[in-house]
Parts: sequence; C-alpha cells; structure tokens
Amino acid sequence: MELILLIVSVALAALSYAAASAIKHEHAALRAAAPASRPRALGHYELAYLAGGPDRAAGTAIALLAESGHLRVSRGGRVHQVHAGAVSHDPLEEAVLGVIASRSGLPAVALRIETTRTLAMDALKRRLTELGLLHPDDAFTRAGRLSGLLRALSVAAFACGVLAAVTMLVLNVTLLPSLALVVLALTGLGGLVAIIRHRNAAMVRLTPSGRETIEAARRDNPLGAAEGPVAVALYGLGELRDPDLQMELTESHGRRRGGGAYVGGASSCGGGGGAPPAKSTGDGSPGCGGGGCGGGCGGGG
Repeated sequence: MELILLIVSVALAALSYAAASAIKHEHAALRAAAPASRPRALGHYELAYLAGGPDRAAGTAIALLAESGHLRVSRGGRVHQVHAGAVSHDPLEEAVLGVIASRSGLPAVALRIETTRTLAMDALKRRLTELGLLHPDDAFTRAGRLSGLLRALSVAAFACGVLAAVTMLVLNVTLLPSLALVVLALTGLGGLVAIIRHRNAAMVRLTPSGRETIEAARRDNPLGAAEGPVAVALYGLGELRDPDLQMELTESHGRRRGGGAYVGGASSCGGGGGAPPAKSTGDGSPGCGGGGCGGGCGGGG
C-alpha cells in the first residue's frame, strides 16, 4: 500500500509538471506570435475598447452623444432620443442611436449593455484583433483545456495526500507515506499556482502591442491634462465636462451589479510589469491598461 502511494504520487507529479510546462509553453507561443509593432494612432472608441473593453467603448459613445446634444439624459440616468432619424458617421454611435430610436427612455446602464452586443461593437473588436492589439477569442483555448487537466490532477494529488496521511496514522508507517505526502503536497500546490497564473494571463485581452499602444496614449494624454473624447475614452466618465451629465451617467453605472471584469493591459492580473498604478475613472471603477484589474472595464470581449 505504501509503495503504491509513492508510485501514484510520483506519477501525478510527472503528469502535473508536464501539464504546467505545456501551459507555460502555450503562453510563450502566444507572446511570440503577437506582432511587435510600434504604438499606432487610434480613434477614441478604439482607445476606449483597449482601455476598458466593450463597456467602456459603449459608455464613451453614450456620453459623447449626450454631450453633443444627440441624446438627452434625464434624472435617474434614462436616455432619450432628441431628434427622430438622427444619424452619425461613426458605426458605434449609429448603433447607440439605433437602439435608443426604438427604446427611448432606456436606462443608461441597459443602453450600455445593448450597445456592447451590436454588430458595430463586434466590428470594432475584430478590427483591433486584426491590428494585433487584442488576442483572438480562441487564443487561450488549448491552455484552458490543459488548465482543466491540471486542476483534476491537483485534486487527485490532494485526495491521495489525505490517503497517505491516513495510512501513516493507521498503519504506523512513516517513511514511504511521508515521502508520498510531501510529493503530493508539492504537486497540488504547484498545480494551483500554475492554474492561477493561467487564469490571470487569460484575463489580459491585450497583446504586448496593445499594451504598448494604450500606455503610449496615456503618456501622451495624462490624467488631468487630456481633453475631449480621448480623455473620456482613456479615463472614463469622470472626464466629462458637464457635471450633471457626469453624475447621472456615473450613478446609473454605479447601480449596475455583477459586471464582468476586463483586464485591458499590463497589470497585477497577469500582464507584464512596469505599468502605472490604476486611477479612478469616474465611472465607478479602476482604469485598465495600467496597474488595476477588473471593475469598470466592462465585459470580456
């Protein structure tokens, strides 16, 4: 029994190490495959998507349309149509106007959600992916399957560890069960570390080129000095010039619950180091693309 436990522990350790190494290789291959390009000039909705995902892009479009008078935001954060048949030359703004034309008076948070599901948002995401700034949706599929296998191996290692501990107590045998227990504990803990690292890496949707682009945009437009649409895109609704509009849209966003997290850049969530600390965006969430993760960076894209 004791020898079997030791053999099983070594086998689990070998399989877990192979799975963890394969996950690491997949992540390295993704980084190597991402095109290394110089920071490129992007429009404010493209910057908004990189800074905070589809939710930030949708919120920026709603805010700018309201600020320019194409939409009206009433008390409670409800958005109303101003001119029937209003059009825009930007596809994302046109998508917002199309939603509100059929459902005037929609709460701003609901309008955000509807906008993130439009074809215009899909096209924006696809364009950024084609530019090599976002990872494709299936980029982490193989690594995710390997992570699932590693999770099963880790659970098995902990279960066998319990069995090894019971064997030590019942049979009063210490040498082989002790060795098996050590191997199993290290296997389980090592597997958990690899799983967490994969999960954090998979949360970062930006490629290295995408992180470089958004960081360059923030350097060129620092918080407090940036103006206009780019300021709202990079830092959120807190940069709106109209305090009443800012309050209505921000409070409406703050009442939303259970929003998904979008990690848009080098951060503590698995990106590279050297990013600036997270800053308040004014829409109830930390900025992405810098040091913060999750929060107001919308849903995954």
